[in-house]
Amino acid sequence: MGHYDLIDKFFNPKSIALIGASRKPFGAAHTIMTAILHKRYPGEIYLVNASAQEGEKLFDLPLYKRLQDCPKVDLVFIIVPSRYVKSVIEDCIECKVANGIIISSGFKESILYDQKKVELEKEIVELARTNGLRLIGPNCNGIVNIPASFYAFFGPRLKVPIGPLSVVSRGGTASGFILMGSSIFGRGLGINKLVNLGDACDLTIGDFLTYYGEDEQTKVIGVYSEGIQDGPEFLKVIKKMKKPVILYKSGQSEAGQRAALSHVGALASSSTNAIYQGFLAQSGAIPANSVEEMLDIAAGFSHSILPYGNKIGIFTFGGSLGVMMTDAAEKQGLSVAPLKQSQVDALNQMLPEYWSHSNPVDVTDGSSVYEAQNLMKIFQIILQEFDALFIIAPVFENVSIFDYTEKEINFQSMYKTFIRQNIKRFGALVQNSGKPIFVLGEFGELSNLFYQNGIPVYDNFDRMAKAYAGLYRYALHLKRNETRKK
Repeated sequence: MGHYDLIDKFFNPKSIALIGASRKPFGAAHTIMTAILHKRYPGEIYLVNASAQEGEKLFDLPLYKRLQDCPKVDLVFIIVPSRYVKSVIEDCIECKVANGIIISSGFKESILYDQKKVELEKEIVELARTNGLRLIGPNCNGIVNIPASFYAFFGPRLKVPIGPLSVVSRGGTASGFILMGSSIFGRGLGINKLVNLGDACDLTIGDFLTYYGEDEQTKVIGVYSEGIQDGPEFLKVIKKMKKPVILYKSGQSEAGQRAALSHVGALASSSTNAIYQGFLAQSGAIPANSVEEMLDIAAGFSHSILPYGNKIGIFTFGGSLGVMMTDAAEKQGLSVAPLKQSQVDALNQMLPEYWSHSNPVDVTDGSSVYEAQNLMKIFQIILQEFDALFIIAPVFENVSIFDYTEKEINFQSMYKTFIRQNIKRFGALVQNSGKPIFVLGEFGELSNLFYQNGIPVYDNFDRMAKAYAGLYRYALHLKRNETRKK
């Protein structure tokens, strides 16, 4: 079996068995089983519990006493106490199962207080590999393939939309937060595939990066890890990727390194931090410093065209907003350069005399530019000399905070009406100029309209600047690669 087919069977199994199926509510076995059923996994499901009684059923499915009693199985979930895992592995080998996910904990992550657990994990890995069984885990939360309705995850059961982002993670709770963040209404991101490797005793982050690189449904890749295994090999894999890889490595402080060791047995240290910095310099991976930042950058790739420069033109109805956006942009290495005199002259013909006459372009009350043709012309003038346009005219979706009567005309309702009527013009400007537009606003109805027209929306200045900087970093990486080829 080739590498792609091996990994693909984890995401697209035709049949699964859950060893340790539990009659008790809550807990890993029950949570994963109910998620699989609720999301309507289309394959065959076999439940196994060593204490099963003859004819017993669970969730209206037969409860088997042994894996050997089940028909052929593509993928086995192992959710039993660690002392029983080795015998389950032996059962899998006897049944010629090629893929297993060990949800059970009590292995390498116990390194600080029980060396025998570490040795047990080594024995299991050697036994499995020798007999053609490849493993995810142990101490992991599971796997998700949203387009295939396969949701086998120990964590909140979420309404996750199908998206372009696929993730490989060492942290289970981090994986849960990634699923939650990608599901937030109005973000417009979603998930394609996600796997949590836990201790990563066998298959590694690099194995799944390689798979995602070949997976046609995956457009952008997210990686969360608390340590780096086999740095040179990992670097080699990332450098081969032809899709953006967003890398969030935690465990960068001394205390965080100790926590990583006890969490998944990850050897996060000052040396791995040095390796991480080397990755960023050599590989083209895009750094993120939080789950939120990873998702913001991924959303940028999902909705925007790539930028090819760092000169930002800012348009705003409020001077202080322009100042805050400028600070955020400059902190990320972006340039909020002055307007050229030709731009000032052109804008003088269209704007009131009290406009800022500089970048950011602050039109204050904005009443004189509230005609679609005029506004688009202003945007065009800005984009003539800049690589991207940031529109800092906040889109407020939370109407409950406003105190207007229904009959009153107010900026919030006027702006929303304007966007609805002219959203196609915004999209056409992106396409015709070949330059990105980013918008400040809340997530909701209007953000979805912007996404549909190739324009990302962010709800604060720093998030917008960091996302753009991530896209620009990747664009530079592509440019350097093209230069090397020449």
